[in-house]
Amino acid sequence: MRPSPSGVWLAAAIMLVLPPAARPAAGQEGAVAGLENIGAADDAYHYPAWRDARHDAFYTEWWYFNFHDPRAGVDCIFSYFVTNPEDIGGLAQVQMVAVAYTAAGTVTAIDRHPAADFAADDRQADVRIGGNSARVDADGRYHITGVSHDGRLAWDLEYVADSVPWFGGDRMPVGRLAWEKMSWLVQMPRARVTGTVTIDGRPHAIRATGYHDHNWGEWIPADGTWNWAQFSSPRLALEVGDFIGKPIGVVALDLDGARTVFTPDQYSLVHTRWGWDRVNRLFFPTESLLTADNGALRLEVTLRALKTEPLRGDLPRPLKDLIIYEQTARYDGVVRGWVAGEWRVRAWLRGMGLKEWTGKKY
Repeated sequence: MRPSPSGVWLAAAIMLVLPPAARPAAGQEGAVAGLENIGAADDAYHYPAWRDARHDAFYTEWWYFNFHDPRAGVDCIFSYFVTNPEDIGGLAQVQMVAVAYTAAGTVTAIDRHPAADFAADDRQADVRIGGNSARVDADGRYHITGVSHDGRLAWDLEYVADSVPWFGGDRMPVGRLAWEKMSWLVQMPRARVTGTVTIDGRPHAIRATGYHDHNWGEWIPADGTWNWAQFSSPRLALEVGDFIGKPIGVVALDLDGARTVFTPDQYSLVHTRWGWDRVNRLFFPTESLLTADNGALRLEVTLRALKTEPLRGDLPRPLKDLIIYEQTARYDGVVRGWVAGEWRVRAWLRGMGLKEWTGKKY
């Protein structure tokens, strides 16, 4: 659930001149956590299906990828992002965002591109932003490439799905207004990632676990802030999509090939420790406790942030600025199952993952 952080939300400045939208049709009021069959078009470009000349300037879509490679000592995220694709009011934002966490420090690129640099296919996840691209090969493998404007980051990676995709939400009501909706597809809860990432001129051979998801929809930026988290191991994959201050969201656990989705009334996410961002003058969570229980499975996990990169989006007043805190995190927890009248350990969660928290300020 990670949009590009900087001027991307400037389309909000023209919100007052747009006519109000009618409520969505019946059956589009925010279905959550679908496990139905998912095809190539589900991960493709969705704007053609949303275009209606009502809130097109607020339309936002991104394809997100990450990996964790302890052998190479590198964690990375990549986001191919567009908002206001038809450049209404000249306020389109096309961005390529990449963050590389290493022992030597963090390298971040938030690169803006002209609207003409963006292209995407509505049949499969083929996306281009200037010289950066994501494409789906004939065998279903994903190939992502790119280079930052300053040349400090470059990547050439292949993603192979190692788990079954699922819908985290279909037109979820993320805002105050009826038309503010977001969809979320977790295309690769766990992936095998190979290739090369070059950081400050040094190439790193990558053989890692990774993740890929995809978000799209229409909403006012400050209306849809979130907690997001992701972890995987050979036996399980965990995803959290929680919207701050709203009774929507999901926690999904894939254990030994069987997926359980916890609804908002079945999980709790509590931030137990906070850090201070001196530049943006905001507190951000550094430790969180996630619990979930549906009567058959119980999840308890602590998320401890290790490296934090604040990505700031500057919005025109009176809108609030958005700060997206991209974090690597240590996951420690347990999954228990209810068996013969008692809770028994099914699996342990121990290892590295990623997480996000979004804050807003004037």
